[in-house]
Amino acid sequence: MELLSRLLGGVDRVKIMRFFLHHDDGTFTPKDIVDKTKSKNNIIRKELGALSAIGFIERKRTRTISKNGKGKEILGYRLNQSFPHNQALKDLLFDFELLDKRELASRFKTVGRIKLFIVSGVFVGEEKSRVDILIVGEAIKKPKAEKILETLSAELGREVVYSIMDVEEYEYRYKMYDKFVRDIFDMPHEKVVDKITEKVFI
Repeated sequence: MELLSRLLGGVDRVKIMRFFLHHDDGTFTPKDIVDKTKSKNNIIRKELGALSAIGFIERKRTRTISKNGKGKEILGYRLNQSFPHNQALKDLLFDFELLDKRELASRFKTVGRIKLFIVSGVFVGEEKSRVDILIVGEAIKKPKAEKILETLSAELGREVVYSIMDVEEYEYRYKMYDKFVRDIFDMPHEKVVDKITEKVFI
């Protein structure tokens, strides 16, 4: 992501652009963007202004409905569908196959003893995969892992589909030819960390 952020003007701008390109039919308030990208409010407002100025996004008034059924008109932003470089930007910003997979796995080194870390889905260019990331390990702190995955989703501008299992569950499901696990292996994938294959395949 470092190279893209340098090319396009910063990490936060890359996250915002990815978000709008992935959610190309929605209208979002600055607060929505703050929540989804995990960026600071003042940075979001600055970047929204800059991206509006070049025509990448456009302002739009939209009506929201509160819990009590009352409507309120707010100013939001949406992707400018007529921006001439949208497809080129999608090709560039969503080419997650170029991401350093080992660096990706290293983000989770503090969540427990990782025995198997598999990337699939968006990370190998296969949209039909069951998951983007499979983590198998011992003493995995799921809330901590989920927090990292939430941050990763914000960086990518889309939800990362994942599954976390302990070794015992994984080995049982694998040996029982569990469809979910088998589907992961049947689709394109890459093993970044693998410390249990010999045990499983015996």
